Amino acid sequence: MDHEIELKFLIAPEASDGVLARLEGREAVRQLDATYFDTVDHALRKAGFGLRIRDGENGRKQTLKSASSGGVFARGEWESAVDGPEPDRDLLARTPAARVINGDALAPVFVTRVKRVTRLVERDGATIEAAFDQGELRADDRRAEVSELELELKAGPPRVLFDLARDLAAHVPLRLSLVSKAERGYALALGEGDRPSAEATLAAEASTGEALQALGRAALDRLCAAAEALRTRPGPERVHKLRVAARRFRTLLSTFKTLAGAPDARHVKAELKWLAGALGAARDLDVFIADVWRPAVESPLATDQTGPAQDPLEAEAQDEARALAAFGKALLAAQTDAYAKAGQAVDSARFRALAIDAAAWLEAGAWTTDRRLDKRRARPAADFAANALDRARRRIRKDGRDLAALSPEDRHHLRIRGKKLRYAVEDLGGLFSDHPKRRARFVTATKALQDALGLLTDQAGREVLAREVALSCDDPEAAFAAGRLTAGGAEQEAALLAEAQGAYVSFAEAKRFW
Repeated sequence: MDHEIELKFLIAPEASDGVLARLEGREAVRQLDATYFDTVDHALRKAGFGLRIRDGENGRKQTLKSASSGGVFARGEWESAVDGPEPDRDLLARTPAARVINGDALAPVFVTRVKRVTRLVERDGATIEAAFDQGELRADDRRAEVSELELELKAGPPRVLFDLARDLAAHVPLRLSLVSKAERGYALALGEGDRPSAEATLAAEASTGEALQALGRAALDRLCAAAEALRTRPGPERVHKLRVAARRFRTLLSTFKTLAGAPDARHVKAELKWLAGALGAARDLDVFIADVWRPAVESPLATDQTGPAQDPLEAEAQDEARALAAFGKALLAAQTDAYAKAGQAVDSARFRALAIDAAAWLEAGAWTTDRRLDKRRARPAADFAANALDRARRRIRKDGRDLAALSPEDRHHLRIRGKKLRYAVEDLGGLFSDHPKRRARFVTATKALQDALGLLTDQAGREVLAREVALSCDDPEAAFAAGRLTAGGAEQEAALLAEAQGAYVSFAEAKRFW
């Protein structure tokens, strides 16, 4: 078995000349046509494998690839020449996929038709193969375009691979992707939408360094996939997913601050904060529209008010409906502007650099080799996780004892700590398998406290948001609706505070599972 370390980028087809112009080296051009196989119930895919038969200039080859087995972009690979168009069962019997297939029949799932241009690049003592693929995926009558650049390290230090990627990204819009052709092909064949969020599985004996890399890879995968989804089809759920991905990645770096304290890690953390901030306005408006404006518009008093008023109450209802419509128009304008800014952030060179910098830090950062960090990296991840979860839990229990006395800002900070604890539990909880029910109850209590504090934070910010939107359009009717929708804030805050206090008690009483 060989291991490959590579970066893959999605690029616009018209950018190919710009990419190749910056890659000097021996060139080869090949047509690569492949068919991917699996069992009827897609057992190989579920186990993280991709099996293909590819025809190329060097003949027909059977290749089995596994999920990540080393670095962020490292995958196990088993490749052999074959004669026929069907998978060779004897060759598969000598791979880890044998137990997954377990004698089941294999059938085609999708095909790829790709023209590959390769350049062998020599740079700073490293040899890197750059492969530019253009073509399509086919599954029955469905098609999907392929336009990708892969940079594979053949020899030399990994940092050179990332340096080359940075140089290219500075001149050509490369979008880092951790989604393989196999994953895209399955999604096409099965008519799937967004991929489920990537999650890392930590072995009980994992070290702290191994845990950080595994969790970091999953975090980067979520970030890139969510960004691409938002880029291709913007919407509230996709804004939310990308914002959560950025915040969860940032929380991971905070949790592992003993290994993520160098300037390169702090830079990645700061850029993740920038990204989450760039999405904040769109997310706040989405929530306000869904939770406040739309229920008001859909209420009986605000509907069917188009005819002549029959009495003062009906006239008042019509006035309110017009005001809601005016405010809705202002909300839509603000939302459109916020989405434009979110799209600009995702399409920006700054975001593309963030993805590469995060990958470089995970795989080739100084923290991976610094002798001064040997003990920290080698520490059992379970010990590290128990201490980290203990600290976070104690801080929340201490700071939340008297919620009523906290300022809105302090309650917001407490909510952030609750969210960080929840993310840490999601990342590290798998290291502790002795008390699954206790773990589930702890997660539920942590989420309930986070959600209750979130409602308080949203309530405190709604009046400000509504006023800013109303002022932006300079329409008295919109201002009237904004005031009506955010009236009664004190009473609502009191009710929400009571719910938060109850959630705090449940959290404080929840037993540790670690």
